[in-house]
Amino acid sequence: MNIKSRKIIGGNGKVREHIINEFNVNGLIKKTVFFEENGDIRYTVFFEYDSNENCISEKQYDSENNFVGSLEWKFDKENRQIEQIERTAENEIWDWNENQYLDENIVVYLAKDKDGIIQHKTVENKNLGVQKRYDSDGNMYAEIIEEFDKNNRIANRKTLDRKGKVTQEDIYEYIDQTEKWTLVVDGKIAKIEERILDKNGNEISYVRRDDKGNSTEYVKWTRDDFGNPIRVENGIELNKPTNISEIKIEYLK
Repeated sequence: MNIKSRKIIGGNGKVREHIINEFNVNGLIKKTVFFEENGDIRYTVFFEYDSNENCISEKQYDSENNFVGSLEWKFDKENRQIEQIERTAENEIWDWNENQYLDENIVVYLAKDKDGIIQHKTVENKNLGVQKRYDSDGNMYAEIIEEFDKNNRIANRKTLDRKGKVTQEDIYEYIDQTEKWTLVVDGKIAKIEERILDKNGNEISYVRRDDKGNSTEYVKWTRDDFGNPIRVENGIELNKPTNISEIKIEYLK
């Protein structure tokens, strides 16, 4: 179901966010207007799509219709993203990324500056679960090795420096509807994140913990029959919310 409008109302009863969407003949969002609490327009975003319904342009304008920035995408004949460019209010390139698909398994990710000069390169072998990262001089500075479980879900990711030392390890665990990620940096636990999903794969609970297992942030979502959040609570200590928001959604009929 397409969302025509959405209001996020804080615990104090004030509208924290209000948007209205407009759709094209194919049911894709062509315009989103963000409003201030008093009803004035905050900014507007316009969307454009290619013949495969991929979003290829997202342009933002302020309340006085001044251009403030954009995102642009390109896709190949196989519908794979090959380029993303972010532009500033002056229409200058702020961020430029390209993807090159050498075959079914090898992908090269390039990060460029505004003049198109490569600043960073990652070469990924999906079949082997290996990534190699290179700096602007073409020197490899890191290698990432991934392992997957029997359900083809990421189970472990190790980042090695140029000397082969493990500098970071990401450990993933899956228990029923719970996904757990443990981040280990230089041999010490940096944080733990736990996510609980509903039967449709929508996130309904998120908890971030420190190395001692104490909650440092949590979020809980209540969703409607279409999977969209209609209530959000969050805080630091688990189940002790510092903010509760209600979300009112109007669907396109």
